[in-house]
Amino acid sequence: MIRQGIALAALVSWLGCVGLIVAARRWKFGLDETRGETQKKHHLPTPRSGGMALALGFVAGLAVVNANGYSPWRFNLGLGVALLPLMLAAIWEDLRRHLAPLVRATAGVLSAALAVALCGASIVRLDIPGIDPLLQHWPALGWILAVVGIGAMPHAVNMIDGFHGLAAVVGAMILSAIGYVAFKVNDPQIMALAGIGVGALLGFLFWNWPRGEIFLGDTGAYCIGFLSALLAVLLVERHPQISPWFALLVLAYPAWELLFSVYRRRMLRGRPGMRADSLHLHHLIYRRLARALQLGGPDHARTSVNAYTAPYLWGLAAFSIGPAVLWWNRTPLLIGSCALFVVAYGWAYRRLV
Repeated sequence: MIRQGIALAALVSWLGCVGLIVAARRWKFGLDETRGETQKKHHLPTPRSGGMALALGFVAGLAVVNANGYSPWRFNLGLGVALLPLMLAAIWEDLRRHLAPLVRATAGVLSAALAVALCGASIVRLDIPGIDPLLQHWPALGWILAVVGIGAMPHAVNMIDGFHGLAAVVGAMILSAIGYVAFKVNDPQIMALAGIGVGALLGFLFWNWPRGEIFLGDTGAYCIGFLSALLAVLLVERHPQISPWFALLVLAYPAWELLFSVYRRRMLRGRPGMRADSLHLHHLIYRRLARALQLGGPDHARTSVNAYTAPYLWGLAAFSIGPAVLWWNRTPLLIGSCALFVVAYGWAYRRLV
C-alpha cells in the first residue's frame, strides 16, 4: 500500500499544480515577478505556489499510509501541528511577500520545537568522543541540537532553491536515500513518509523542470527541508546501527550551502548573514553556462540556461548522498566523505569565482 500512497501523492501534487498554474494565469494568484530581487533568473511572472500543491499531495499520501497502519494517526497529527507555524509563515511569504527574516526564523524554531515535543525527535548520539556521554546524561542537550538542526534545514533548502528542478530533485534524492536506509533497517513508517514525499515531489517536478511553469516557493522548500531533517533525525534515533553521520552527509549539500553562505556574507563581506544575494554556487554555475552558450538577451535562451544549471548541482548533491547510502552504518567512511564534500565544494566555488 505504500506504492498507492506514493502514486496518490504524485497525482494530487500534479493536479494541484495544474490548478495553481491556471489560477495564476487567470487571476494573478501567487505570481513571482521578474524584478526586485538580485537572485531572480526567470523572465516571465511565474506562480511560486507549487509548495501548496506539494503539501496537498503529501497529505493525500499520508492519509493512505495512515489508513493502512504504516504511520499512526497520533504521530501524523503531531507532524501536522509541528509544521503549522512554518507553513503559515511560508504561505504568507509566497502570497504577500516581505515577511521579516526574524519571523520566518522564529517559525522554523517553533516548528522544530514542536517536532521534538510531539514527534519524539532528538539527537541521542554523534559518534564523537566526549560528546555522546553528555547527550546520555543531559537529554535536553539532544533536544536543543534537534531543534537547531530541524529548524535550520528548511532555510537551507530554501537557499538552494534558485533554478528549475534544483531543490525539488535534491529533496527527492535525500528522501529516497532516507527511505532506502529505512527499508534496510525495517522501519516501514519512515520508509512510507519518505516515499510519499518523493511522490509529491515527482508530481510537482513535471511542471517545474525543465519548463519552470511553477516554483516551489518558500512553502515547498520549507516542507522539504523540515521533513528531510525530521526523518533523518528519527531514523538515527530509532536505530543504533545507523551512524549519525549518515544524517549529516545525506543533508550535506543544503546544510553546507547555508553555513558557507552565512560565513561568506558575514565574515568576508560584512553583511547580514541571511540577506539574499546572487553569489551562491548555483548562481556562479549559471553565469558560466550563460557565457559558454553566449547568452545575450533572448528569453528562450535564458530559460534554457536556467534548466541546464540544476543537473550540475544534482551531481554535487550525489557526491554526498551516494556515499551516505553506501556506508550508512560505517562512521569513519562517512566522516571522510563529509570532509571530501566540503573540500570539493570549496574547490568548485574557488574555480568558478
